[in-house]
Amino acid sequence: MGEFESLAADWLSYEEALSRVLNAASPMPTAQVRVWNACGRSLAEPIRARAHLPAWPNSAMDGFAVRSEDLAAAAPTPVTLPVQGESYPGSVPLEDVPRGAVVRIMTGGAVPVGFDTVIRVEHTDGEASPGWVVINRTDDLGKHVRSAGKDMTAGEETVPAGTIVHSGSVPVILASGQDPVAVHRRPRVGVLSSGDELVGPERFERVVEGRAVPDTNRAMIAAGVREAGGVPVDLGVVDDDPQLLGNSLDSLPDIDVLVTTGGASMGEKDLLKRILLDMPFRLGFWRARVRPGSPISFGHLQRGGRDLPVFGLPGNPASAFVTFHVFVIPYMRACLGSPRPGGTAVVVRTDAPLASPQRLTQFYRVTLRGPPRDGGSRWARCSLTGPQGSGLVRSLRDAEGLAVMPEGVARIHRNDPVSVMLLPGPR
Repeated sequence: MGEFESLAADWLSYEEALSRVLNAASPMPTAQVRVWNACGRSLAEPIRARAHLPAWPNSAMDGFAVRSEDLAAAAPTPVTLPVQGESYPGSVPLEDVPRGAVVRIMTGGAVPVGFDTVIRVEHTDGEASPGWVVINRTDDLGKHVRSAGKDMTAGEETVPAGTIVHSGSVPVILASGQDPVAVHRRPRVGVLSSGDELVGPERFERVVEGRAVPDTNRAMIAAGVREAGGVPVDLGVVDDDPQLLGNSLDSLPDIDVLVTTGGASMGEKDLLKRILLDMPFRLGFWRARVRPGSPISFGHLQRGGRDLPVFGLPGNPASAFVTFHVFVIPYMRACLGSPRPGGTAVVVRTDAPLASPQRLTQFYRVTLRGPPRDGGSRWARCSLTGPQGSGLVRSLRDAEGLAVMPEGVARIHRNDPVSVMLLPGPR
């Protein structure tokens, strides 16, 4: 146990700690899956269109395809013209349509060669006399013709690698002619909590008596793993007992990442790091200049000929929540090939003044709202979700983002801009 007592804290900046985490990430293996089964999976390769879409100039309306010069040469509206053929989606363009004739056309139908206009059906008599159409208006001259390749061109990248497949990307993938697709395997993330004080609903009477703490972190982390595209593996709660903790770490199932909560600091019962340091464990860093969650650690446990990444998160719920989102999820995104593992940030104005020690990067849980209806501000706004203590749970419920106070900034005044890291959840 002496190694732990003599262990010096690294006190890395947020940026340096995140850089070390991301530098340790490598892409997960890939597999081919059908697009129907790819939703929520991360693309391992870019999707490229196999054909022009649409293949031909086509109609954006139901109506009649005409040459604008034919209408210009005709008498003032209404004008009656012969109908020569029809065009439906999937048909090839008609050729050699006689001058002065029109073609009945449906939305998506190929526009005949040499035609440049579609007159909407409501601007005609709808071909009341078969073979002849009366055009009542010419507002549509030169309109309602989609160019070939307007949606995509052959060889063009339509969905980049690292994209999480969702209902909006599915039609693009299929329209590109790609099925199956290469996706990264979902990382299996083991979630383990330590602490004699933790109890679940089945023993909640101990919480009522004030003799225990609700076990919230495991389910919270598991939900976050799913949101990030991984597969959570519940490793349970282990009491603060060196032998039990050692046995748990010795008998881990097949996982790609281990996330622990609790046992991360210097307390008498903070045993997890002590146990790890007695194992074939290589510590990457311990402690970062962040709030909440400074006792975070990251390293690798050697097992079965490979190094298992291990994140040690603090036990306080808000600390575990924040450090999971700012360190673990970026690691998972990097393993899934995301081009932006750090996530997405927006700049908004804050409804409340924010303060932080200048030596720390502080993360505030905030809710977001759009600009006023009168358009008086180009900024959206953020509000604190409630008291920001690291042991409080209620402030997590409405958290749509983390307002970031960078190191070196002591105060952000009300109505000043602040960068907010977006979170998955109630938005």
